[in-house]
Amino acid sequence: MLTFKLIEVQNGFYHYEIYPEGVKKDKGTLIFNPESMEVKERIEPNSPFDCIGHFLNNVEDENGNYKKLGKVAWY
Repeated sequence: MLTFKLIEVQNGFYHYEIYPEGVKKDKGTLIFNPESMEVKERIEPNSPFDCIGHFLNNVEDENGNYKKLGKVAWY
């Protein structure tokens, strides 16, 4: 399972922390602007899985809004 949380939104950039299996010490970081698709910072979590790709596929809710918190099963 993958968990994530929104840390802040600043100047259109969303700062998320991503935790594989909910383990904080293995966290990754993604800071990006969804409008321009610019990535300011990308730190892969300590995991053999594609955590950031999985996160990006599940970060939006059914209305297209970015979630503040979330959990995603691997499959």
